Amino acid sequence: MEKFLKRNLEILHGSCDPLWIEAAAQALVSQSALIQSDAVLRYPAMNTGSAFISELSHAVETDAALLAGVLYRIEHGIFLCDVNHVALPVFAHLMRFRTGMEIYYSTSIGPRFRIMHGQGVVIGPRNRIGSDFTIYQGVTLGQRRQFSSEETMTIGDRCQIFAGAKVIGCLQITDDVRIGANAVLLDNALTSGTYVGIPAKKIS
Repeated sequence: MEKFLKRNLEILHGSCDPLWIEAAAQALVSQSALIQSDAVLRYPAMNTGSAFISELSHAVETDAALLAGVLYRIEHGIFLCDVNHVALPVFAHLMRFRTGMEIYYSTSIGPRFRIMHGQGVVIGPRNRIGSDFTIYQGVTLGQRRQFSSEETMTIGDRCQIFAGAKVIGCLQITDDVRIGANAVLLDNALTSGTYVGIPAKKIS
Protein backbone atom coordinates (compact mmCIF):
# COMPACT_ATOMS: atom_id res chain seq x y z
CA MET A 1 0.00 0.00 0.00
CA GLU A 2 2.87 2.36 0.77
CA LYS A 3 4.33 1.79 -2.73
CA PHE A 4 0.93 2.57 -4.26
CA LEU A 5 0.68 5.81 -2.29
CA LYS A 6 4.26 6.85 -3.07
CA ARG A 7 3.77 6.26 -6.80
CA ASN A 8 0.54 8.27 -6.92
CA LEU A 9 1.91 11.12 -4.83
CA GLU A 10 4.91 11.37 -7.13
CA ILE A 11 2.58 11.54 -10.14
CA LEU A 12 0.48 14.24 -8.50
CA HIS A 13 3.21 16.36 -6.88
CA GLY A 14 6.33 15.45 -8.82
CA SER A 15 7.95 14.15 -5.64
CA CYS A 16 7.04 12.42 -2.39
CA ASP A 17 8.12 13.69 1.02
CA PRO A 18 9.12 10.75 3.28
CA LEU A 19 7.09 12.39 6.06
CA TRP A 20 3.90 11.78 4.05
CA ILE A 21 4.60 8.06 3.68
CA GLU A 22 5.71 7.73 7.31
CA ALA A 23 2.45 9.30 8.48
CA ALA A 24 0.42 7.09 6.14
CA ALA A 25 2.21 3.95 7.35
CA GLN A 26 1.42 4.79 10.98
CA ALA A 27 -2.21 5.51 10.09
CA LEU A 28 -2.53 2.23 8.21
CA VAL A 29 -1.57 0.46 11.43
CA SER A 30 -3.79 2.52 13.75
CA GLN A 31 -6.78 2.29 11.39
CA SER A 32 -6.17 -1.28 10.21
CA ALA A 33 -9.28 -2.80 11.82
CA LEU A 34 -11.54 -0.14 10.30
CA ILE A 35 -9.91 -0.39 6.87
CA GLN A 36 -10.31 -4.16 6.96
CA SER A 37 -13.97 -3.89 8.02
CA ASP A 38 -14.68 -1.62 5.02
CA ALA A 39 -12.74 -3.69 2.50
CA VAL A 40 -14.12 -7.08 3.52
CA LEU A 41 -17.66 -5.71 3.38
CA ARG A 42 -16.99 -4.77 -0.25
CA TYR A 43 -14.94 -7.88 -1.08
CA PRO A 44 -16.01 -10.73 1.23
CA ALA A 45 -13.40 -13.10 -0.23
CA MET A 46 -10.50 -10.75 0.52
CA ASN A 47 -7.73 -12.33 2.56
CA THR A 48 -7.71 -10.93 6.09
CA GLY A 49 -4.38 -12.46 7.04
CA SER A 50 -0.85 -11.51 6.10
CA ALA A 51 -1.84 -11.00 2.45
CA PHE A 52 -4.48 -8.38 3.26
CA ILE A 53 -2.41 -5.27 2.46
CA SER A 54 -1.21 -6.79 -0.81
CA GLU A 55 -4.77 -7.60 -1.90
CA LEU A 56 -5.97 -4.19 -0.76
CA SER A 57 -3.25 -2.46 -2.80
CA HIS A 58 -4.32 -4.40 -5.87
CA ALA A 59 -8.04 -3.67 -5.33
CA VAL A 60 -7.66 0.10 -4.98
CA GLU A 61 -5.91 0.31 -8.35
CA THR A 62 -9.27 -0.13 -10.09
CA ASP A 63 -11.85 0.61 -7.38
CA ALA A 64 -12.14 4.37 -6.79
CA ALA A 65 -14.83 3.96 -4.13
CA LEU A 66 -12.65 1.64 -2.07
CA LEU A 67 -9.65 3.91 -2.58
CA ALA A 68 -11.60 6.93 -1.29
CA GLY A 69 -12.52 5.00 1.85
CA VAL A 70 -8.93 3.90 2.44
CA LEU A 71 -7.57 7.41 1.90
CA TYR A 72 -10.19 8.77 4.29
CA ARG A 73 -9.12 6.24 6.95
CA ILE A 74 -5.47 7.20 6.45
CA GLU A 75 -6.25 10.91 6.68
CA HIS A 76 -8.41 10.46 9.77
CA GLY A 77 -5.68 8.39 11.44
CA ILE A 78 -3.15 11.15 10.77
CA PHE A 79 -5.64 13.77 12.00
CA LEU A 80 -6.16 11.95 15.29
CA CYS A 81 -2.40 12.11 15.94
CA ASP A 82 -1.74 15.63 14.67
CA VAL A 83 -4.51 17.96 13.46
CA ASN A 84 -1.93 20.15 11.70
CA HIS A 85 0.17 17.45 10.03
CA VAL A 86 1.61 18.56 6.68
CA ALA A 87 0.41 15.33 5.03
CA LEU A 88 -3.31 16.02 5.57
CA PRO A 89 -3.89 18.41 2.64
CA VAL A 90 -1.65 16.23 0.47
CA PHE A 91 -3.78 13.11 0.91
CA ALA A 92 -6.98 15.15 0.63
CA HIS A 93 -5.74 16.39 -2.74
CA LEU A 94 -4.88 12.83 -3.77
CA MET A 95 -8.41 11.69 -2.93
CA ARG A 96 -9.97 14.41 -5.08
CA PHE A 97 -7.54 13.72 -7.92
CA ARG A 98 -7.93 9.94 -8.01
CA THR A 99 -11.58 9.49 -7.00
CA GLY A 100 -13.57 12.71 -7.54
CA MET A 101 -14.70 12.58 -3.89
CA GLU A 102 -14.10 14.68 -0.77
CA ILE A 103 -14.37 13.11 2.67
CA TYR A 104 -13.07 15.47 5.33
CA TYR A 105 -10.55 13.91 7.68
CA SER A 106 -12.08 15.57 10.77
CA THR A 107 -15.26 13.54 10.31
CA SER A 108 -15.51 10.28 12.26
CA ILE A 109 -17.10 7.23 10.58
CA GLY A 110 -17.63 3.87 12.26
CA PRO A 111 -16.76 0.41 10.93
CA ARG A 112 -18.10 -1.11 7.72
CA PHE A 113 -18.28 2.17 5.81
CA ARG A 114 -19.41 1.42 2.25
CA ILE A 115 -19.32 3.71 -0.78
CA MET A 116 -21.39 2.00 -3.45
CA HIS A 117 -20.70 4.32 -6.40
CA GLY A 118 -18.74 7.29 -5.24
CA GLN A 119 -18.31 9.90 -7.95
CA GLY A 120 -19.21 13.35 -6.65
CA VAL A 121 -19.54 12.39 -2.97
CA VAL A 122 -18.82 15.17 -0.47
CA ILE A 123 -18.81 14.51 3.28
CA GLY A 124 -18.10 17.71 5.21
CA PRO A 125 -16.07 18.32 8.38
CA ARG A 126 -16.55 17.33 12.02
CA ASN A 127 -19.50 14.99 11.48
CA ARG A 128 -20.04 11.90 13.64
CA ILE A 129 -21.30 8.89 11.70
CA GLY A 130 -22.03 5.42 13.11
CA SER A 131 -21.34 1.93 11.86
CA ASP A 132 -22.63 0.26 8.66
CA PHE A 133 -22.99 3.58 6.83
CA THR A 134 -23.74 3.23 3.10
CA ILE A 135 -23.58 6.09 0.63
CA TYR A 136 -24.12 6.39 -3.13
CA GLN A 137 -22.90 8.72 -5.87
CA GLY A 138 -23.56 12.45 -5.88
CA VAL A 139 -24.36 12.65 -2.17
CA THR A 140 -23.48 15.74 -0.13
CA LEU A 141 -23.35 15.99 3.65
CA GLY A 142 -22.77 19.71 4.01
CA GLN A 143 -23.23 22.93 5.92
CA ARG A 144 -25.80 25.67 5.51
CA ARG A 145 -23.18 28.28 6.37
CA GLN A 146 -19.83 27.81 4.69
CA PHE A 147 -16.85 27.39 7.04
CA SER A 148 -19.08 27.33 10.13
CA SER A 149 -17.19 25.67 12.96
CA GLU A 150 -20.43 25.04 14.86
CA GLU A 151 -22.30 23.06 12.21
CA THR A 152 -21.91 19.31 12.57
CA MET A 153 -24.24 16.40 12.02
CA THR A 154 -24.63 13.16 13.90
CA ILE A 155 -25.74 10.08 11.97
CA GLY A 156 -26.59 6.80 13.69
CA ASP A 157 -25.91 3.18 12.75
CA ARG A 158 -27.10 1.33 9.62
CA CYS A 159 -28.07 4.47 7.70
CA GLN A 160 -28.19 4.64 3.89
CA ILE A 161 -28.11 7.74 1.70
CA PHE A 162 -29.01 7.15 -1.93
CA ALA A 163 -27.81 8.78 -5.16
CA GLY A 164 -27.96 12.55 -5.42
CA ALA A 165 -29.34 13.15 -1.92
CA LYS A 166 -28.29 16.21 0.07
CA VAL A 167 -28.17 16.42 3.87
CA ILE A 168 -27.58 20.02 4.92
CA GLY A 169 -27.11 21.69 8.27
CA CYS A 170 -26.59 20.88 11.94
CA LEU A 171 -28.72 17.73 12.06
CA GLN A 172 -29.30 14.56 14.04
CA ILE A 173 -30.20 11.38 12.18
CA THR A 174 -31.12 8.33 14.21
CA ASP A 175 -30.33 4.67 13.49
CA ASP A 176 -31.80 2.85 10.47
CA VAL A 177 -32.66 5.90 8.40
CA ARG A 178 -32.77 5.72 4.60
CA ILE A 179 -32.65 8.95 2.59
CA GLY A 180 -34.04 8.49 -0.90
CA ALA A 181 -32.42 9.44 -4.19
CA ASN A 182 -32.27 13.20 -4.83
CA ALA A 183 -33.93 14.01 -1.49
CA VAL A 184 -32.88 17.14 0.40
CA LEU A 185 -32.93 16.64 4.17
CA LEU A 186 -32.93 19.94 6.10
CA ASP A 187 -34.36 18.82 9.48
CA ASN A 188 -33.58 16.16 12.05
CA ALA A 189 -34.60 12.58 11.26
CA LEU A 190 -35.33 11.29 14.76
CA THR A 191 -37.30 8.16 13.86
CA SER A 192 -36.09 5.31 11.68
CA GLY A 193 -37.58 4.89 8.22
CA THR A 194 -37.36 6.32 4.70
CA TYR A 195 -37.21 10.04 3.96
CA VAL A 196 -37.86 11.38 0.46
CA GLY A 197 -38.63 14.65 -1.34
CA ILE A 198 -37.55 18.29 -1.22
CA PRO A 199 -37.54 19.02 1.64
CA ALA A 200 -37.34 15.39 2.72
CA LYS A 201 -40.16 13.95 4.84
CA LYS A 202 -40.63 10.50 6.31
CA ILE A 203 -42.86 8.19 4.25
CA SER A 204 -42.45 4.86 6.08
